[in-house]
Amino acid sequence: MVNDDLIVQNMMEKISTDLTESLKESITLAIQKEISKSMSKTLLEGEFYRRINEDLQSGLKDIYQEVAKAKKGPTSSVSVSVDANPDDLFNEASDQLDAIMRTTEKATQDIMDIVEKLQEMQFALSAIIKGFESGGVKKEQREELGQINNTLGEDLMNIMTTLSFQDLTGQRIKIIVETIKSVEKIVLDLYMSTGLKIKAREKAPEKSLEELDQVAEIQMSELQGPTEGSDQGEVDDLLASLGL
Repeated sequence: MVNDDLIVQNMMEKISTDLTESLKESITLAIQKEISKSMSKTLLEGEFYRRINEDLQSGLKDIYQEVAKAKKGPTSSVSVSVDANPDDLFNEASDQLDAIMRTTEKATQDIMDIVEKLQEMQFALSAIIKGFESGGVKKEQREELGQINNTLGEDLMNIMTTLSFQDLTGQRIKIIVETIKSVEKIVLDLYMSTGLKIKAREKAPEKSLEELDQVAEIQMSELQGPTEGSDQGEVDDLLASLGL
């Protein structure tokens, strides 16, 4: 009887030990699986946001390049220093507009001064014309007429020279307008692209980064459409959903 009890006890201990080891192994494997799954998810999230960060940096670099191009003016080649102060770039772009305003104001004032002088000469011409009509033109008036003619030629040339400012200001304005359009497109594309990727990941977190990129590219292509204004409503709806 004692032997039977001992045998049963040994069997129970063995079963308990085996069961404990089995449970321990199962629990360990389950924990390892959950940790691995959690780490994979964390790594995927980290890689996703790293990719978003790279896209943002790339977009900001493009904006930086565009503003630098506006800063350097119409005749300079674009060479951007990464150490440049972004505030200085925007200030320089603003200075381009200030330069246009100053140039235009000076040219306008110069032309107005010339026109005012020509108006005074017109009064002198009236007296000489009356002399021709009466047949009593004096020698001094004939000499004055020649001087007026010479002055008129010089002033007309000065007006033409002064008006040449429009070439430079036109180039400056064109650069600034193109820069604004380029920056607007870069910001819009960047905001839409990153927004679409984030929304796509929220809907399907199991998708890979490449699949999310592909989804965003397809949606971007559909939103932009074959013509510029064909899908503006959808673009506006997307921007509104992204907080703009």
